[in-house]
Amino acid sequence: MGLIKTIVFGDKSLTEKQEKTRKLFMYLVSGGLTTVANWVVYILFDLLVKADMTLHIFSFEFSLKIAVKQIVGWIVAVIVAYFLNRITVFRSKGKIMRELLTFAGARVLSFVVLELGVMYLMVWICEMITKVPVSTPMGYIGSFAFTYDYLVKLINCIFVIIANYVLSKLMVFKKKDMVDYSSGEETASGKAETDA
Repeated sequence: MGLIKTIVFGDKSLTEKQEKTRKLFMYLVSGGLTTVANWVVYILFDLLVKADMTLHIFSFEFSLKIAVKQIVGWIVAVIVAYFLNRITVFRSKGKIMRELLTFAGARVLSFVVLELGVMYLMVWICEMITKVPVSTPMGYIGSFAFTYDYLVKLINCIFVIIANYVLSKLMVFKKKDMVDYSSGEETASGKAETDA
């Protein structure tokens, strides 16, 4: 159990290189769990909500259902991702509200650009290449239809995971708030504690 705890939360026994590897590994694990949460909400929404509205902006048609299920999935994913990243990846002791708001702000940026913008661009490209709507099944898993929409979302997830790590590292989790085992301290101040 000690090894699992060290991998998940880190400890003083890890070298700087091991800690970097641990953080990357835990980011991928938390990203995977966040992606699962996002997909579960996305698919449940798709299965439960049958109505669709088409929005016309200039000469483009947009499915309102795709936007809404992306937004609902995104909200759940942001909450899951923040806490997993705070606890296991960056091990932050910073103020939760400041971090959560900054985290959500950074995720809004990646959401608008990647999860909506790039998603719609990829949907448009998919429909142009295949000449079929993205709701067309590519194959079936039992009675579940795996559509082009799901393939586009899967590809888009790769871009989102990379962008979110960079934004979290640069904008959200401040180095001074992270637990630094290499300096022998575990406080949020970023300064080693000394005995007087």
